[in-house]
Amino acid sequence: MTPTASTIALEFSQSLHACLGPEQMREVVERNRMETTPGICHSHDFCDANMVLYAVFLHHDMDPASEGGMELHGALWDQAWNLAKSRDFRVEG
Repeated sequence: MTPTASTIALEFSQSLHACLGPEQMREVVERNRMETTPGICHSHDFCDANMVLYAVFLHHDMDPASEGGMELHGALWDQAWNLAKSRDFRVEG
């Protein structure tokens, strides 16, 4: 069963918190709130957040980097990222 954008967003947020810690996560959220360009996420200021989300996808046996992977998983990737960001990367369900 394919996970939902909400499930992926939550796991992505939890993984970012584990990677960055509370102080850097607060900074990410604050910078994102001040950012005026919609496609920018300041998690990249502290880590390769694409790799963090990629690991979440691999955990669910989905590989966006495989041939045709972005066609299969790209929309879910974007939805999950935007949802996590809109929720300020909260880690509670």
